[in-house]
Amino acid sequence: GSGHRTPFERRRGRKVARSHGRTIARNPFKRGEGMAALVSGPTHGTFLVTLAGAKSDGRFCYCDQKIEGGGCGPEVKGTPEDFIDSHGKEVSYQLKNKVKKCPNCKKVNAFTLPFCNGCGHSLREVEISYPNNVFAGFIYGIEKGPFPFTISIRHQSDSLLVFDDLMALTPCHVNCIPADVYVSDIRILFSNPERGLKLVDKMYAAAWGAIKTQFLSNKKWKSKVIRGGDKLDAKELEPHLICGFNYPPSQYWLHLQCMLPPLTPFHYSMYLEGRHYTYGRFFPFEYVREALEAKVSFPNAADIDVEELISSISSKGIKYDHHWQKAYSRYGQSHRTLANWDTKDFRRAILPGKKVVENDTFGPAEENADDLLKADKLILQNYGRPYKDGKPKGSYYAHAKKTLVPNFQ
Repeated sequence: GSGHRTPFERRRGRKVARSHGRTIARNPFKRGEGMAALVSGPTHGTFLVTLAGAKSDGRFCYCDQKIEGGGCGPEVKGTPEDFIDSHGKEVSYQLKNKVKKCPNCKKVNAFTLPFCNGCGHSLREVEISYPNNVFAGFIYGIEKGPFPFTISIRHQSDSLLVFDDLMALTPCHVNCIPADVYVSDIRILFSNPERGLKLVDKMYAAAWGAIKTQFLSNKKWKSKVIRGGDKLDAKELEPHLICGFNYPPSQYWLHLQCMLPPLTPFHYSMYLEGRHYTYGRFFPFEYVREALEAKVSFPNAADIDVEELISSISSKGIKYDHHWQKAYSRYGQSHRTLANWDTKDFRRAILPGKKVVENDTFGPAEENADDLLKADKLILQNYGRPYKDGKPKGSYYAHAKKTLVPNFQ
């Protein structure tokens, strides 16, 4: 009922009128979604209002990471450069990215994005850079880059690693990466679709398994975050999962992102503005899996562009547009179904232009929106729980590789 449309619908010519006037609406936040669309002025346009300023008085619940044996230290003392020095320059292709780094929140983004999908800051004037591949650092147990390469681990084995996403879009947002084979991105899976299918199924099972055993088994967390969570079991919640891959990725080590809605209020606003699960970059798990199952194959997969990949998959009757539209629509619906955000748990709201107001009276508040969002991230995330001295903590991969991980083939 907000009047907003998905980016897919906007691409088809439907537009949304917006007004930036004042409103006299009282507490318009509906059904725990964390967002409101306020009608304002004679044009009956709408503008988005986002809950912010999460209260830090212990009212939110968390799922602590399961650190086996208390965690372990790094396998490699030093940095990726030290690792390259000791193993030879031939290993460097696995340890570097091609990205744009947000000057506002420092998040590493795909080099094709015009805005940061962590904070929304423009990346149009940001130059492409080639920093460390953090996920490679995880797999090789490298001590640090610009920051310690510790991990908020949810599951680890000799072949897979599941961990909390540092830039979580939902309170339950994990990544799964292969640890016994190097796959830079989804294109490579199509060099051997049969093996690729087995790998993505294995990754999904590990990610979903971690969510079931560590998040959904926590009744207090489930009841607080998910509407009706005390009555919903894993089987009922699995269809709501948001799973997929990005190309180009922000880290050139294949990673399946797996999120259980709801999104946080800020990231739901990003979703409504078309800044998450971007058309042409985000590939829903269901789409990738169906294409691999259809045995779409490219012997030279590393050299093809993504448009060629989409076209070849389409020739098998598997349409990217259809899968993306269906997935994007479902993600928003799942958020609206499961979101349980309570306005009483937040002090502020953010209007267009990052204007901060009281979340009940909409009177002006002298606070910075970016500062509020950074604080909210620390309060709402499960990454690094339990905190130590108020900061996230983690450990190193217990099965760190001592020799170069073989390429997928």
